[in-house]
Amino acid sequence: MGGREDGPEAASSVLERVLRNAMAATGGEGAPAGRPSPEPPTDAGDPPPGRYDFDLAEFPLFSFCKPRLAARGRAPLAYADTITGRYGKPVARSWAAYPGPFGVGGASAQALLFDLLQLYWEQGATGSTIQFGTLRSLLLRRGGRNPSRRDYDRVRRDLDVLRGYDFHCTNAFWDTRRKAYVDMKWRLFGSVFFFKPHPDDPDRELPYGFVEVSPVFREAARSRGLFSLGFTAAVFHQLKPLEQRLAVYLAKKFASQAVHRRFVDDLARALPVEAADPADVRKAVKAAAGGLVARGVPILAGFRVEKGRAGRYLATFDRLAAPPRDHPGVRPAAATEPPEVAAQVDRIAAAVGSAADRLWWAQCVRRLGAGAVDRGLGLLAEARRGGRVRSPGALLTTFFKGFAAEQGVLLA
Repeated sequence: MGGREDGPEAASSVLERVLRNAMAATGGEGAPAGRPSPEPPTDAGDPPPGRYDFDLAEFPLFSFCKPRLAARGRAPLAYADTITGRYGKPVARSWAAYPGPFGVGGASAQALLFDLLQLYWEQGATGSTIQFGTLRSLLLRRGGRNPSRRDYDRVRRDLDVLRGYDFHCTNAFWDTRRKAYVDMKWRLFGSVFFFKPHPDDPDRELPYGFVEVSPVFREAARSRGLFSLGFTAAVFHQLKPLEQRLAVYLAKKFASQAVHRRFVDDLARALPVEAADPADVRKAVKAAAGGLVARGVPILAGFRVEKGRAGRYLATFDRLAAPPRDHPGVRPAAATEPPEVAAQVDRIAAAVGSAADRLWWAQCVRRLGAGAVDRGLGLLAEARRGGRVRSPGALLTTFFKGFAAEQGVLLA
C-alpha cells in the first residue's frame, strides 16, 4: 500500500557499512576484500605443521558426550588449577567456557576450530577476519569425500557454536608492564558472512565467505603467534576426537617439557573426559594416548599410566620430537617466493598500499602471469584517475577474478 521503508533501508545501509568495513580491515584499506582462502599445501615439499593457540590448547572447549545440550543445559565447561605466580607464590587460576544459544560444541566444532586456526595462520594471523571462501572449500581441507547436505548444515551450526562461546578467565596471566594479574572475558569470533548469487539458493555459494576474529584473539595471535603442533592438519584429521584433543594438549606441553606428567583425573578435566567412573576415565585416557602412538603422531614416543603413592593414578608422556619453535608474529605469507613472482608481488603491494596479503597476490601472479598483472595495475591506475578508490586491493582482486574467468583459471 505504498508504506514507508525507512526502517529496513536504514538497517540495510548499516549492515552494508559493517560488511564494507570488515572486508577492508583484513589488512588495511588496501587488502583484497572478500578474497578466497589461499591454496592448501601442495605435494611439493613437506606440508606445514598445524597451529594452535596456547590457552585454547590447555583448557576444555568441547564436550564429546551425547546428547550435549540436553544434558548440560547452559552450564559452562569449567576448569581450575594452581599456577606459579609472581615471586614463586601459588596462584589460583580458573577458566569457564559459557555456551551460547547453540550449546557447547562437540567433535565437529573442534575440527572446524582447528581448520579456522590453520587458515588464520596461513593468512598471516594478523588480520581481523578469516577468509574461508566457501563452506565447501573449508570442508575439503579435511580430505575425503565430497561434503553432503548434512556436512554443510553441521558446519553452519558449528560456526554459530564457536561464535557463541563466552570465555571467563580469572588470573589469566601476569601483565609485566602494568604489574598486575589479569582477569578476562572474551570471545573467539564475531560476525560471519556468506555470499550467494540467488536469494533462495544458499547452496550456490560465492567464494567470498569470512568470519570476524575478536580483538582479544587477534591481539593474542599477533603478539605471541600460534604455536606449532609438530604434526600436520592431515594427521590431525585422521585422529578420533579425544585423540585430537590430547594431541593438541601434549604439543603445548612438549614445547617446553621432554616428559609430561599429570594426574589422570586432572588431565581428564582439562581435555575433558566426562565419565563418572574413575576406571572409565583411565580407560579413555589410555585409549586416546594409545591411538596417538598407533597412528605415529610424531611428537609422542610413548606413555604409561601408573598408580602413585597417594592412590591417585599418574599419566606420563614421553616426547619423541619437540614441536618446532617460531618467532611470535612470523607471517607464513613472507615465505620465500621465486624472484620473478616476488617482483610482481612487490609491484602489487606498492600499488594497493599494503604488503599484508602476499600469499593471495602470489597465487594471482603464478596462475595469471605477468601480463595480467600489467593489465590489472593499468585498470587500477585508470580507476584512480577517474575518482577516489576506497579499497584498491578489493578492486584489483575483482579485476584478477575477471581475468581468471576469461582464461578458465581457478583462483581459490
